[in-house]
Amino acid sequence: MLPFLQGEAITARADLKADRAAGVLRAQSVHLEPHAQAGDVAGPLAAELRLMAGWLGLSEVTVHGRGALAAAVEQELAR
Repeated sequence: MLPFLQGEAITARADLKADRAAGVLRAQSVHLEPHAQAGDVAGPLAAELRLMAGWLGLSEVTVHGRGALAAAVEQELAR
């Protein structure tokens, strides 16, 4: 699980897999830390996942439905 840092606080953790054959960064699960609010985390995390995918040479980010934050991040990525 990779931590997601906002300011000085870890607000989420994500289990990521680079599927190079498919050109996809897969967020296999996305979990919100207890002190964080989904509305404050989902957008910035989705933006960072897009940046990471680009840095890795992947064209897409997908989220699989595991973790309390997965649906919110998936919605942000669909925008």
